[in-house]
Amino acid sequence: MGLKPKVAIYDFTDCEGCEVEIISLRERFLDLEKQVDIVDWRLGQERKSFDSAQDKYFDIALIEGAPITQDEIDTLKWLRENSQYVIALGACAALAGIPGIMDQEKRAGWYKKIYPSTSSGQVYKPKGIDALPLSAYVKVDFAIHGCPVNAGELERIFEELLAGKKPSYRPYSVCFDCKRAGNECRIINKKICLGPITQGGCQAICISGGSPCYGCFGPREEANVEGLKQALKKFADEEEIKRYFTMFYNKNEK
Repeated sequence: MGLKPKVAIYDFTDCEGCEVEIISLRERFLDLEKQVDIVDWRLGQERKSFDSAQDKYFDIALIEGAPITQDEIDTLKWLRENSQYVIALGACAALAGIPGIMDQEKRAGWYKKIYPSTSSGQVYKPKGIDALPLSAYVKVDFAIHGCPVNAGELERIFEELLAGKKPSYRPYSVCFDCKRAGNECRIINKKICLGPITQGGCQAICISGGSPCYGCFGPREEANVEGLKQALKKFADEEEIKRYFTMFYNKNEK
């Protein structure tokens, strides 16, 4: 990686909330921006026109969103071929996120309801494909998890990249964040929570706010998913447990 890494930021099917988190770094973002050359970012600049093949190569490609059209999949593969590091930005890119809640068959049914046949009898042919994480199509070097991403984690990972280090995942679960925040354990209180199998680093913001953990930070290494399910079955029915796992584990369950 050169002295001033070339960074591209792309987004596919998503809400663009993770890119907003980049901007929310404010002064720190301006400091980071001085250390990199952001050469292609739709939300932050006019569309880049590349003058040469060398211009098209990126040191870091940050990609938000799940690719659900062939054009998005083709762009993703092109970015993989022309980037040293491909980094999934947020739950939609890393886990398929909210778009991945719906299965492909149900998605096709909704397409027919939303886009019915025209008065001339012409049937709308949807471009949408099943919502899958980036890793279903290309090698992903690292994933910055969250829905949206945590600004502190975003800053930490950028600093590691700029220092020439391979980014690292937190070696603990959300339970550790909960302890630090002084939260009562939901599972001990017989409430469903995916914190024990989810990577830490989110600062337990959802649980601190009164909501359960749905696992948007992705499964921690060696997560005992089946063990958690068995523990939850002691006080919750299978249908309710399944609903929790559908949020972010629908396309990623181990």
